[in-house]
Amino acid sequence: MHERFVSTSFERVTVGRRFGGVPEGKGRWQRIPHLGVLWTDDKEALQLGWLDDADQDVANALARRMVLMAVDGMTAAAAFDVIAGENRKYMIMHGDLADRGEDDFWN
Repeated sequence: MHERFVSTSFERVTVGRRFGGVPEGKGRWQRIPHLGVLWTDDKEALQLGWLDDADQDVANALARRMVLMAVDGMTAAAAFDVIAGENRKYMIMHGDLADRGEDDFWN
């Protein structure tokens, strides 16, 4: 990997955007059956929680794409909207992220 890319580009990526975020507070989520549960707090956190039966190659590609969206300066909310829009047939839920409880997917 190019040294400039590593040392410069990721400086703007917050912990939550690098998939270390904790699902707490108000937010949105979308369960995408072949991948996982995409969630955001509409602030800085955007994460894909893998499901056990996830298509690993596709999920990994989406995770890399999410990081690149952050590097390019896209907000967590905007990135969620783009990805959720590409998966329109799956419902977007709104509420308290910590109280979801229906899936055991949080990373």
